This record gives sequence, C-alpha cells and structure tokens, in this order.
Amino acid sequence: SSTEALHYVVPIITTMSFVTSAAHSTAMADARPAIAIVTGGKSGIGKAIADKIATFSFIEQVLAVSRSIKDDDVADSPKILALTADVSTEKGRQVIVDKVNRLCRGDEKKQLRYLVHSAGTIDPIKPALKVQPEDLRRAMVINCEGPFFLSTALYPYMQPLDDDGVPGRILHVSSGAAHGAPPSGWSVYGISKAAFFQSYKVLEREFREAGGKVVVGSFKPGVVNTEMQGTIREAPESAMPNVGNFISMKKKADASASASAATKARPPPKGALDTPENVAFFAEYLLTGTTDEEFANKDVLNEYDIRDAELYPKWISAEVLAESE
Repeated sequence: SSTEALHYVVPIITTMSFVTSAAHSTAMADARPAIAIVTGGKSGIGKAIADKIATFSFIEQVLAVSRSIKDDDVADSPKILALTADVSTEKGRQVIVDKVNRLCRGDEKKQLRYLVHSAGTIDPIKPALKVQPEDLRRAMVINCEGPFFLSTALYPYMQPLDDDGVPGRILHVSSGAAHGAPPSGWSVYGISKAAFFQSYKVLEREFREAGGKVVVGSFKPGVVNTEMQGTIREAPESAMPNVGNFISMKKKADASASASAATKARPPPKGALDTPENVAFFAEYLLTGTTDEEFANKDVLNEYDIRDAELYPKWISAEVLAESE
C-alpha cells in the first residue's frame, strides 16, 4: 500500500544519498508486484540481503534458497519464503525454476526483479599439493556452475514485463580471493571464485548485447562474520598458515560490536569482521541506487568493493561518516 511505501522510504532519505538519486527513481518507477531470489538465504550475507530486499515496497515475495533451509529460518519476515533446493544440481535448479514459473506466470504476470547469488563454499581448505580432483570439481559446481546455469534458466522471467518495465538485475556476491593469489590453503576457493567472476563478465556482456533486458553486477563484500569465517578459523595452521589473522579479526569484531551496526550503514571496519547487515546496505545501494550502466560496471576490469571509500557517500550517511573519521 502507499502507506507501507512511505513507511519504507521516508526514514532512509535522511540517511542515504542514493535514495534521492535519479537512478533510484528509475529503479522504483515500475512499482508492480515483483519477486526476488537470494541463494544462500538461510544465514549470513544471503539472509541479510533477503531481509533487506523484503523491505522494498514493490517486492511481493523473496525466495530464500538453501539446501537445508526451513520455514523457521525466515519466520521473522512474512515476505520471505524458504525454498529448499540445491543450486549445484540440475534437479535443484529445476525446483527453483518451477517455483518462479508458478509465481510469475499465474493469473497476474510478475517479474523476477532480483537474483542474488550468495551461496558458496570455501571447502576444502588445504595445501594445493593435497587437493584432489573431486575437491576442485565440487567447488566449481557450487561456486560457478550452479549460479551460471540458474542465471541462464531464469533469464526469461527477469526481462521487463513491457515497455514500461525495468530490466531485472542479477547480483554476484564475489570475493577478493577471485583476484590475485588467495591465502595459502584457499586454492579451490580462489580458482572457483575466479571462474564465478568471469561468469559475471560473460553474462554481463552477452545479456547487454542481447538488448539489456537483464543486467548483471558483482561486488566484493569484504571480510564478514559468517559461518564461512567459522570454517576458516577452524582450519589448522598446516593447511592455512595465516589462520591467526582471521582469528584476530573475529576477536576485534567481538570487542567492538555495536547494536547500531545493524541499523545504520557504516564503513567496513579495518582489521575486524564486518556484519552481514552492513553488507546488505551496500547491496541495497547497488540494486536500487545505480543506473543499469553503473550496476554492470562493464568498463572496469575488477568489480565493486564494499571497501571503496569513494563510494561511501553514496550508501553511508554523512553523519555516520563524520563519526567514523
């Protein structure tokens, strides 16, 4: 309703500049009910982004996808639906496509406005000399093959409903490990995330050359307090020599934890873990505060980085930035 829309917009205008931008107005122009999908939506960054997208007035339902998700995992938001599916398998992807088809091709045609790829694995953490072929194959399927084929399968549902519509957006939650040599022990993660990054560049170009009916973007979320970080901290030094750095970041994050961190966007902490909720603020900016050209970032060899200080004024309030100096 219009009342709900006002409840969503008014408090944010005073804190984040992108909401007053022309790009945001364009993103909000098609207010017809739409749906969204977030993989890895059970916890961590995926759950935080699903919660954030559920606050968008035009989003009718968010499908939070995970292999083990249950209704109780999303009980705090009536807009979020738990969908148990394994993105890394053809059967699992078909479950998602079938659900989207029922939601988008019913009596009222709807658009799949957003697809966020947050699911991923860092397993196994081990020296490259001990990696087995199956280790790499599994990581490639989860971190690259699954999201790639889910994007192509859902492409028809993400196109504008008509000439008055806006292109759907696919957002990759990437990793710094995709660029340059990752920490020792992360071989399969770095290789598969590099492939995931390349799949973003491939789909961005081909979808743009096909008419720009679906736009693809990607960003690095920094070092975030998630279950994956727990896996990293449990790795033995023999498998990951610099594991102590990640343990220190967790301790620093715990020592400086603030209740306001989840309610206001703020610069990612230096030398400590960020929160999934803060990453969701940045994802919101990318999804609703950028033009299609900006979102795609086609002329930049790398990808968006939450730690890019030049972008802070676009998604963090001047008040919080002043406090952070």
